[in-house]
Amino acid sequence: MAEDKKPNKPVKKAAGPKQGEPPKKPPANVEAPKDDFDDNIRLGLDADRVMKVAGGVGAVSLVACLGLGFTGDAKRFMFAYLTAYIWILSIAIGALFWVTLQHLVNANWSIVLRRVAELMAQNMPLMALLALPILVPTAMGNDSLYIWVNHETVHADHLLHHKAPYLNVTFFLIRCAIYFGFWVLLSRYLFQTSVAQDQSKSPGDLAKRMQGLSAPSMILLALTLTFAAFDFLMSLEPAWFSTIYGVYFFAGCVLSFNSLFALTLMWLQKQGRLVKSVSVEHYHDIGKMMFGFTVFWAYIGFSQFMLIWYANIPEETFWYKMRFTGDWRTVSAILLVCHFVLPFLGLLSRHIKRNKKTLGFWAVWILVLHYVDIYWLVKPSLHEETLPTGDLLLDVTAIVGMLGLFLAGAAYQAKKVRLVAVGDPRLPKSLAFENF
Repeated sequence: MAEDKKPNKPVKKAAGPKQGEPPKKPPANVEAPKDDFDDNIRLGLDADRVMKVAGGVGAVSLVACLGLGFTGDAKRFMFAYLTAYIWILSIAIGALFWVTLQHLVNANWSIVLRRVAELMAQNMPLMALLALPILVPTAMGNDSLYIWVNHETVHADHLLHHKAPYLNVTFFLIRCAIYFGFWVLLSRYLFQTSVAQDQSKSPGDLAKRMQGLSAPSMILLALTLTFAAFDFLMSLEPAWFSTIYGVYFFAGCVLSFNSLFALTLMWLQKQGRLVKSVSVEHYHDIGKMMFGFTVFWAYIGFSQFMLIWYANIPEETFWYKMRFTGDWRTVSAILLVCHFVLPFLGLLSRHIKRNKKTLGFWAVWILVLHYVDIYWLVKPSLHEETLPTGDLLLDVTAIVGMLGLFLAGAAYQAKKVRLVAVGDPRLPKSLAFENF
């Protein structure tokens, strides 16, 4: 009897995704490609557009400013340039402080935002280059900005002669090299290590390495920004001094950076980037920083004024006397009301900080008033009771030039990397961040 044979069963193939369905996620032990991050995190062609528009406008404006300086009053050009330069430099320093702070405290909420701040801090080499129109004339003995450059003036003034071991051109240039050298190295290291996390098999080790470096770096950052404020700003009036001056400048750095940071994130989301990653919760925390440093700026400013007014020493009070006479009295009142009172009330509500339109309004407001603050620190050293409104073209071209090049520099760096530190192991906590 013939043996019955069972028919061969067809071999079943692994079921794939049906047409129209998304592919299945890989098993947990298989690492998905980093570019599969569920959001648009590359700037792409928009980086080229920002570089062309912002960089072009910035370069033309800065060349126009330099041209006006060469053909006009060199002293007024130097004061206008210094004002705009310190305004932009303070934002770059604020970005570097913010990034260092996040590593220092091992923050989770800010991981999704950190790369954008790192890109802004990467402009430190650019800021060193833009300092040359200040440093080169000073090195050549031009005393348009700093009277302590003039040897005859120093020898004729006993106080300046006493300060000459610190306030001299050689030591000034050495200090500036130290400031920019440290800022460039720190920003570059934190940025490159953060980018290396994206492909690293041990990103947690890199995170610990950046955290370990951030502690001593924070101390050095505080010292360098303080002495930079002394050298670039306070030495405009070398007979005057304030131990709180560096802290006052620091408050403006952090406040202005957080304001531009919020506006940058809003622009990126408008271009379709970071739409899912950055939530209202993150804007809320940036708004808290803006509100907190608005109060801190006012507190430090009042503390400095109160101590000098209470002591009533002529060698100290003359600095405020210049700012409380003539047109400068109006500027002082504007700073009190518009840089503190109005932003304090405007940012007090959590609803304001959680609404991009209202938060964006106050961010622009603070950036404008921060420039007025730097203007108030620098321009009275012209020793004129009236506002130098004739320098308006110099001021505008310097501001547009600096800001345009700053944005173009950040876009150039953003073209090479992702806008989110996708390799940081704390990223899921940042994406799920929620305020309470």
